[in-house]
Amino acid sequence: MNEKKITIGNVCFIQNQKNQKVLLLKRNRAPMKDLYTGVGGKMEFDEDTYSSCKREVKEETGMEISNLSLRAILKTILAGDNSAWLLFVYTAETDSEDFIQCPEGELQWFDLDSIDSLPFPGFLREILPYVFNKECFLEGSILYDEQWNILHKKLHIQETPLFSSSAQSRKFF
Repeated sequence: MNEKKITIGNVCFIQNQKNQKVLLLKRNRAPMKDLYTGVGGKMEFDEDTYSSCKREVKEETGMEISNLSLRAILKTILAGDNSAWLLFVYTAETDSEDFIQCPEGELQWFDLDSIDSLPFPGFLREILPYVFNKECFLEGSILYDEQWNILHKKLHIQETPLFSSSAQSRKFF
């Protein structure tokens, strides 16, 4: 019997506030070879998702980031496989345009308006419009095939209320 396994990971889409570009990684290894993603990876046992994302960004880009914001939680499942990923999808900001060379692939800045034409895994292409929309949060699952085509999806999109200073001052206990 093949045991089923879930890997917990993160992916972060870093935006440069000076030039309004997003940093993407063109992967150089399977399973996403020659496809674009944000930067990220697996969460280590003793990490929380936030710390894991910051560590992965630092390791893969050398960058310091700010305003790390959770935008989506997505379970991705390859059809016919016994494994899945639980992905915590973040956005972050930086003022830097410089990054280190990444062993995972080639990093490059892109205008946010031009990324529609880039090759992404199907599940990322599906959620990117929501990830960059600060007025919503996405949660769900996507089943895909070996060519990254979506076979089934179940997405829940929620409006995110604007943060107010009154929320900070509330006492719950």
